[in-house]
Amino acid sequence: MMHKLTFLFSLLLTFHCDAFQVQPMVAELAPNGSGAQQTLRVMNNSSSSLAIELTAFDLKIEPSGEEKLVQNEVDFFILPMTTIIPPGKSQSILIRYVGDPILASSKSYRIGVDQVMIDTDESSQSGVGIATSFRTLFTVVPKGAKAKLVIEQKQQHQEGLWKVLLKNEGNKLLRLSKATWLIKQNDDTVNLAGEELSRSLSGKLLLPHSAREVLLKVPPQFKAEQSQLKVQF
Repeated sequence: MMHKLTFLFSLLLTFHCDAFQVQPMVAELAPNGSGAQQTLRVMNNSSSSLAIELTAFDLKIEPSGEEKLVQNEVDFFILPMTTIIPPGKSQSILIRYVGDPILASSKSYRIGVDQVMIDTDESSQSGVGIATSFRTLFTVVPKGAKAKLVIEQKQQHQEGLWKVLLKNEGNKLLRLSKATWLIKQNDDTVNLAGEELSRSLSGKLLLPHSAREVLLKVPPQFKAEQSQLKVQF
């Protein structure tokens, strides 16, 4: 049954937690051929057996920045979809795109890796512990696809905080936090990149042929109407 979920979170290439670890958290696939598949590795860091279930979701982003995930049961072949990983061990999982091989623009998905509660001999209670979920980012990119970022406008929201309207006129997903944001006001300049940019930026993704508004934290001396803003990838 198709259902919609909403998630707000930060993307990392690898995410650690007490229960398990998933690699990679971000991947690009080709629409067909050998590049259409990726091996996902799940490592059980705990001292108990780990049961997981994998699910694919279409990724949609509202202009407000809110993510909407819709379960997709046809575009991916996932093997295995459910498994139990012993303590201290890892499991390799095949993720293969089997959707439309002819794409005009990149298409992004979340591959969910969810811990599920099971009864084992390791515990006298049923369903003990807290379930953990990961939402990886998988993007299917047609050959030659390119992103094109346009800064539509920027305005002062409050001191040290701008509203920036962005548009992706290209046909490939833009990961906004992977760029360098250059701000110049008279002779004063600042470059935001890496972890500093991730902390300063409210939105991290911009889908092809879409627009959205993001909030950008800047040093308080920089005023939106007096500054120049460039984004370099």
